Amino acid sequence: MRPLTLAQIAKYMQGQAIGEGSVDNVVIDSRKATAGSLFIALPGEKVDGHQFVSDVLARGGYAVVQEGSNLGSGVVQVKDTLAALQKLAQGYLADFAVPVIAITGSNGKTSTKDMVTQVLSTQYSVHATEGNFNNEIGVPLTILGLEEHHELVVVEMGMRGLGQIKRLTEISPPNFGVITNIGPVHLELLGGMGNIAQAKGELLEAMDEDGVAILNGDDPSVRGQARNFKGRIVYYGLDVANDVVGRGINLDVEGRPSFTIRHEQQEVQVRLTVPGVHNVWNASAALAVGLQFGISLEEGAESLTELASSAMRLEVRRSPRGVIVVNDSYNASPASMQGALDTLGHMYCSGKRVAILGDMLELGEMAEPAHIEVGRHAGECARELIFVGEYATLMQQGAGRGEVFASTDHFLDTNELELDSGDLVLVKASRGLHFERIVQELLKGGDE
Repeated sequence: MRPLTLAQIAKYMQGQAIGEGSVDNVVIDSRKATAGSLFIALPGEKVDGHQFVSDVLARGGYAVVQEGSNLGSGVVQVKDTLAALQKLAQGYLADFAVPVIAITGSNGKTSTKDMVTQVLSTQYSVHATEGNFNNEIGVPLTILGLEEHHELVVVEMGMRGLGQIKRLTEISPPNFGVITNIGPVHLELLGGMGNIAQAKGELLEAMDEDGVAILNGDDPSVRGQARNFKGRIVYYGLDVANDVVGRGINLDVEGRPSFTIRHEQQEVQVRLTVPGVHNVWNASAALAVGLQFGISLEEGAESLTELASSAMRLEVRRSPRGVIVVNDSYNASPASMQGALDTLGHMYCSGKRVAILGDMLELGEMAEPAHIEVGRHAGECARELIFVGEYATLMQQGAGRGEVFASTDHFLDTNELELDSGDLVLVKASRGLHFERIVQELLKGGDE
């Protein structure tokens, strides 16, 4: 972070500085505050950050607090600390002449963000969202991590309701916008696919005719959101009608795809080090972004060979017994379930294919048909099926077969799954089911 005085911070936040000082980093966890840190005292459901302001000040740090806190020198008083954090980031970014690449979508945001960053880093100094820190707190903190040497910013934007991406684009106005797909997520809050599409479309609405949209052309809903976009559009995907086209997909024994990417008259072979057929679309998006910054397909493809996967996002590991476990226990939606099952179905397997699937949460009225469809697709991709959770019987109904367990605990307590060397097992569910415990059991004893 570029050093800022309390007076500058107060001006950005439209607050009042009490005392003087200079800060070079911003934190929301008081335990991470050191001398020179600016601690934003955010109120939480269980803990209010204001409780820890005195500890931060004692360590030589500074704090942003709500009006009326009366905590003495070294603070900036504001009406709303979250709004103040967002205003600070918005004003801070405005002082940098750096293009912003914003990425959103129902699935694949984080993987695509990682790949875009990897490709762009071949020629530029890139600052990007860490992990999936993509909400109304994470995006401002990402922006405030900008340094003088950075040339590009890659920001992941998530949402759980209408207007949230719009607010994030106000904090971090995008010059380039990537939409990975539009699918049924957070339906309990959004109420329907139309609202999901509208929410994702807020990214395009934030850009004018100078903006560039990099869109999944294989997704009809994404194409639908582009109808009123005034800027330039670059489509990517498997369909030959796209501008950047992936074709000839093959998966190795660990589920890592290789494919050919084509743009205009140029074709390049791409070999990914991360598993999952869905990563073909993510990589295609990253290569399409790279082209906008003068990075050739060859350079981009070469950079992707060095990309590491995020924890619990389709990790492929081998147990001491030689069982190959595909761990995708980070989260689940209809689209990501289909992608993981497709990967399972295309991976080399000398034994039997097994799918252990759990509930997909927050689907609202679509929960029942979505789980039936996942069960149907699982039946096409795996020989043995195990369904866990509230919707397990619906998945069994869709597949026409399979074992059912009421909970993760029930499965772990009663399961007698017999696996042999060469068997291939997919483990996937929404994070709330804690399927990482199943993975741990399958891998007991560590990797070979």
